[in-house]
Amino acid sequence: MFIGQLCTLAPNFYGTIIILAAACIYASIIGFSTLPSWIIIVLASLAIVAEIGMRGLRNYLTRGYNVSKTYSVNTPVCNLAGIIVADALLGSLIGLTIWELVVGKALVPYVECISKILVRLMILAVLRFICGIIMITIICKYLLYV
Repeated sequence: MFIGQLCTLAPNFYGTIIILAAACIYASIIGFSTLPSWIIIVLASLAIVAEIGMRGLRNYLTRGYNVSKTYSVNTPVCNLAGIIVADALLGSLIGLTIWELVVGKALVPYVECISKILVRLMILAVLRFICGIIMITIICKYLLYV
């Protein structure tokens, strides 16, 4: 379940589905007779809201920008990795200067769009994380202490 919880923070992993699957496997091991049916309905509903609802909300919140979601996520990661590599190869001052002169010019016009999209993606990740916490709380309360 905690692996699923960590996966809720990544945009392309189905963390709540992993949590639901772990709960179903555990419930099948201890026997479904001790599990009320409303728990499965609530867990499945939370998983559907977290996965399908948040993906729809993500598409809605990021559709008006001329920069894609993938570009917005990959740009800071690749820029940071490029700065580290340039620093390692050329030294910190020269490597950073060359990297920013070569790559920084391409990124500057998109910085505002990228930052807005990243903030919205982080908010959605937090909402998925909260859904996962609620699921794990329900599972711990009603499955582990039966």
